[in-house]
Amino acid sequence: MTDKIGLEAFRKNKTKRPITISPENSVEEKRSMPNKKILTHPNRRLTSKDLPKSIRLPLDTHSAISTIASIQNKKMYEVVNDVMEQYIQELPSQSKKLVRNNVEAIKNNNKLRDESND
Repeated sequence: MTDKIGLEAFRKNKTKRPITISPENSVEEKRSMPNKKILTHPNRRLTSKDLPKSIRLPLDTHSAISTIASIQNKKMYEVVNDVMEQYIQELPSQSKKLVRNNVEAIKNNNKLRDESND
């Protein structure tokens, strides 16, 4: 006789438990917002045509920007662009996406306007 009692005495093939696989994707962090620069500008120096807007700043802020520009041998708008890019990169991803979408909309609008003028 067999030593097994119950269903084990009649059952020959036992189904083995499946191997448990832990998910790998849950460990990785996927970002929909790339960490690339949002404010992209050409390498050449911009002309007054490329810089249509002006801003009003307190005198001490203007002096600080001017001093940084002279130390780094840059134009003042380049220093402002660098500061803005650094500030944008430190924003939360939701705010960063809003800024990126608005910047891209302005760039596309300017491209369409330039194409219609040609």
